[in-house]
Amino acid sequence: MRVLLHLVREKNVSRVAERLEISQQAVSNYLKRLREVFPYELFLRQSAGLQPTDYAYELAAKFEKIIEEVDGVFNSFPFDPVTSEYVFRVIANEYAQLSIIPSLSLLMRKRAAGVKLEVIDFNPTQHTKMLEQGEADLVIGFSDYVDSGLVRKTLRRDHYCCVAREDSILSRQIKELGDVSSHPHVDFASGVGNLGSRLDDFLGAQKVSRTVIATLPCYTSLQAFMRVNDTLAFVPSAIAAAGGFQVMDIDMSSLSFNVVMGRHRRALGSAAGDWLARVVEELAAST
Repeated sequence: MRVLLHLVREKNVSRVAERLEISQQAVSNYLKRLREVFPYELFLRQSAGLQPTDYAYELAAKFEKIIEEVDGVFNSFPFDPVTSEYVFRVIANEYAQLSIIPSLSLLMRKRAAGVKLEVIDFNPTQHTKMLEQGEADLVIGFSDYVDSGLVRKTLRRDHYCCVAREDSILSRQIKELGDVSSHPHVDFASGVGNLGSRLDDFLGAQKVSRTVIATLPCYTSLQAFMRVNDTLAFVPSAIAAAGGFQVMDIDMSSLSFNVVMGRHRRALGSAAGDWLARVVEELAAST
């Protein structure tokens, strides 16, 4: 089809061969095959070259549309965030729900007022399957638990810190890490929502003990608990900022971890999914 289009335009075998970077014999062979396929003459030989017939012109018009559609296969399907009403589904652990999702929703609405965001709780055994089956667009969580078989992108590197409620007097009594042993602590249930084992290893290496008076299921309930109980807790710094806690002046930057975004290979190239991933990356780069 491309050869016929070029022959109609150039009306010369040698020029078509030069343009397509093939031999004149190859062009002639293509032309012979075209003559065998179609019932009417395509070109009339003249001293100046080839004269396309009316039938060839009609074929060329059809071929041009077909080739345009074939070439369009390599272009992304259009996604217009301004007019879209797409429902994006994001799997997020508690950390992401508290420190990333609120700002992500705001940025999405600024860019695409009609789109909606549905947040799904992170499940270590199900998130890959959900992405594979198209039940979610991407996942955000700790690199320790997001499946390494996904296409992953590191969004940020965060670290743990020691916090108390905003009006606590404990900050005056804590000058170094070892001082935390003298005060009550809140801990969190072990699991994919936090990296408690890393914290235990870190404190153990520093020979720091804790008196844990309560173990909470998640970070979300910490603020209400501390409103009544003047205690300490170790949480990621982004959680401390989101909850408005008072951060103790202790350097814990070495107790760090990565937060990643994961996508399934089947979804790469999706215009809507690629747009969402770019928004998430942009948000991460600005925070």
